[in-house]
Amino acid sequence: MISGRKNYVRQAVSLSLLLIAFAAAAISQELPDKIRGYKVHNDDIAVSASPSGDKQKADASVKIGDPALVEAGLTGITFELPAEVLAAKQSGKVDFFTFHEVKVNGIAVDVEEYRHPFSFKKGEAIALPKPARIFLPVTGLVQAAGQEMRDSKGDWTVTGRVFVFGRFRKFGMYHKRVVPVDFEVKIKNPLRSN
Repeated sequence: MISGRKNYVRQAVSLSLLLIAFAAAAISQELPDKIRGYKVHNDDIAVSASPSGDKQKADASVKIGDPALVEAGLTGITFELPAEVLAAKQSGKVDFFTFHEVKVNGIAVDVEEYRHPFSFKKGEAIALPKPARIFLPVTGLVQAAGQEMRDSKGDWTVTGRVFVFGRFRKFGMYHKRVVPVDFEVKIKNPLRSN
């Protein structure tokens, strides 16, 4: 009977270790080599809502503008968020952006895929042709309204990941790449009047 318990304990420990190993593998899962036919490339991109000293060190920087409420409907509300891009080390053309797991103050939002291509030159700041559109569905709207009533903040924290798909110039040639950019930035609360 004691050897049966030992076997049971061994099996339970082995199963636990196996589950921990699978969980660790899932958590540390890396990106594939290619996404939508673009080779994944990591660059140091600084994202901020105000000018910062970090952009001199980064390969590129993105300055987020003030959000504007543009639509309110039965299904939710839509904000537009302008941005300015400065590439410090190379020129190129951005084909499109996709956004993943974007949250505003911990509430999930939907950000439209950005389909407005633009070119940029090394060392020159360029404003995005059109602002990014963020949609807060009614389910998140109720949660956000509760948070705003309980604890209205002057700044909102926006987190997530954007994938920048484009053709980037290096060694005189353009290379088709996708650059993942994780961000956490504070923006002004568009619901507060100045």
